[in-house]
Amino acid sequence: MFSEKLEALLPELRAYARLLCRDVTRSDDLVQNACLKAWQHQDDYDPDKGPLRGWLFRILRNDFYQQRRVDTRSETREQEEIEAKLVADCNLEQRSSLTRMLQAVDSLKRAQREAFLLVVAAGFTYDEAADVLGCSAGTVKSRVSRAREMALGRYNSEQRFPEIADRKTTSPIDELHDALNRIQMRYSAA
Repeated sequence: MFSEKLEALLPELRAYARLLCRDVTRSDDLVQNACLKAWQHQDDYDPDKGPLRGWLFRILRNDFYQQRRVDTRSETREQEEIEAKLVADCNLEQRSSLTRMLQAVDSLKRAQREAFLLVVAAGFTYDEAADVLGCSAGTVKSRVSRAREMALGRYNSEQRFPEIADRKTTSPIDELHDALNRIQMRYSAA
């Protein structure tokens, strides 16, 4: 039954929405809107075109970007976000390692980076990522494999990453969110 499948996917939808919004309240509203739209259009869902998970994630992602366009980036930062930016992490070595890995991933070719982030960071299957990227699952597997090799090689090297050397320093988590958002913005517009 549709409602049971939808309910089973709620934790994944919430996690994805929190990754997109970085705000618990807004992400819960986003999930609620996506579920409402899915419920209203459940007759439009065609299981032959793909799994329900992909369909729901697409609705959620499209709704997020629609809201983001409307907001016109006039969001004000909440006190907690500002405090989180001002507080130093206790373990700088781990933060440095995460920053280096994110820089290595960010320095990959766009196609490899997008496939890598969808499969590794967002938890999509190869088939689901292929649907989002508009290519075959084999192509996604190849891109992810090459991206892993390249990212690890660059992470382990002592060289700076020329493509991103002049970029301002941001939190590693913000960099990951930004990379996923760039992917989603490009594919939601298509």
